[in-house]
Amino acid sequence: MNVNTSNSQVVNSMQGATKLVYPIRYRFTQIHKVEKDYLNRHRVLNPASSRSVIKSYKLLRTQVIRKLARNNWNSLAVVSARSGQGATLTAINLAISVSLEPNRTVLLADFDFRNPSIHRYFNYTPILGLSDYALDNARIEDMLFTPNIESLVVLPGRERFEDSSELLAAPNMVSLVGELKTRYAQRIIIYDMPPLLESDDALAFADNYDAILLVIEEGVTKRSDIKRIAELVGEKPVLGTVFNNVS
Repeated sequence: MNVNTSNSQVVNSMQGATKLVYPIRYRFTQIHKVEKDYLNRHRVLNPASSRSVIKSYKLLRTQVIRKLARNNWNSLAVVSARSGQGATLTAINLAISVSLEPNRTVLLADFDFRNPSIHRYFNYTPILGLSDYALDNARIEDMLFTPNIESLVVLPGRERFEDSSELLAAPNMVSLVGELKTRYAQRIIIYDMPPLLESDDALAFADNYDAILLVIEEGVTKRSDIKRIAELVGEKPVLGTVFNNVS
């Protein structure tokens, strides 16, 4: 399998480390420009966002990068207990914030086959999505887009798929994830996954990401749900929790 998720150029430093060469030129990835007004309406991080929001995501970014680097990890799943508690938007804004770090690239992957929605936050309509790869072996190169944010590439979903845990466990999906994880040393992969208590997808896919970032909505997520999540994830590392809609 040959998965070219970007055409990022790198150069070797004297110490043997690699550095990205800017501007990054994409050979396969579609560049999709989004109006700032649209991003603002959908609370997607952009230069016009409030300083407090930008600061909050920068703090989250720093904590996530440090914990990943400390353990030599490069992938995480962003999950919530139930739908509508902010996991998808958190995954998007974290990915944007990480992409602004020098010598970092981010792949934001929509693995919520039950409700793929990342593309909507960028006013983008994918012709092909991950379900097309899983079912019909469509080329990943034909799915990728960047919302005109250097160092950020999105692998979108497209249509809903109910038997999603079986699809995630398919050999071609496992092979794809392995390829994505090992291709670029500077890249962090952020998976948007379905809610932990509404399907078994995030658990069935757990061997394919390094850690979990849990999103909790203040006043909505129940203590019993958090306790149940702790029981389900077992020994899978949890980087931390993000409190959403804090009053």
